[in-house]
Amino acid sequence: MIHKCITAAFVIFVMVLIPHVSANDSGALWLVNRNNRLSSDYKPAGITEYKGIQLHGTAHKAFVQMLKIMEQDGIYGLRLQSAYRSYNYQQAIFNQRVKELQAQGYSKPEAEMKAVKSIQLPGASEHQLGLALDVSVDGKLTQAFGETPAGKWLEAHSHKYGFVIRYPYSKTEITQIVYEPWHLRYVGTPHATIMKNLDLTLEEYWAYMRQIQMYIFWGEDGEYYLISYSDAPPIVLPTEMLCVSSIGANKNEYIITTRKTYPNAW
Repeated sequence: MIHKCITAAFVIFVMVLIPHVSANDSGALWLVNRNNRLSSDYKPAGITEYKGIQLHGTAHKAFVQMLKIMEQDGIYGLRLQSAYRSYNYQQAIFNQRVKELQAQGYSKPEAEMKAVKSIQLPGASEHQLGLALDVSVDGKLTQAFGETPAGKWLEAHSHKYGFVIRYPYSKTEITQIVYEPWHLRYVGTPHATIMKNLDLTLEEYWAYMRQIQMYIFWGEDGEYYLISYSDAPPIVLPTEMLCVSSIGANKNEYIITTRKTYPNAW
């Protein structure tokens, strides 16, 4: 009964807040794919560098922390192969793949249709967010990575550091991308854990939140996260209280994450 009352109080709390608040969109949950593309001039704020590779600062911090724990668990040699890519760079990668396929005998339309199964179109790549990381242990990005100790460790533990395997083997019809065990996407620890526990892709997570509207994620060290869905423009609150991420740039769908501490009375 106590928990039901507390949950009801949370619902009232959020319903009061949402009509009056707005916050800078974190971008962590932006759904970037063929149906939700970024503009050609989009570049994320907070880009930093790790061993010569550019990536979002939030993803960098989580990746370094995860590497440390991997090594403590006896898993060594994980390399960051690629992270942030500009729109123009993605265009060049796609064009190169099309040329390679044409050289194999495919017509240009056939080559383009085949290329999009493994390489996103410019604007449709998560790498443009700086939150998508390609990793390996041998410099190769192949599906065999999923069977390596590093690949298996990431499948089991990366959600604890805010990452998901963005294109899983069993969800290719949903993501429209082939299985990529090397492709990590930073979404934040509570969201990654929920997606892991419920076996959801990012596409499915947005659909799930639209349906249930609110989710309470019980964390560690006396913390919990109140996660709610809204289709109303959000508002500005202190960043330590509220994190807002829309489904994408200029789209009025939001997941609002409030981080709080368990009351001592509990």
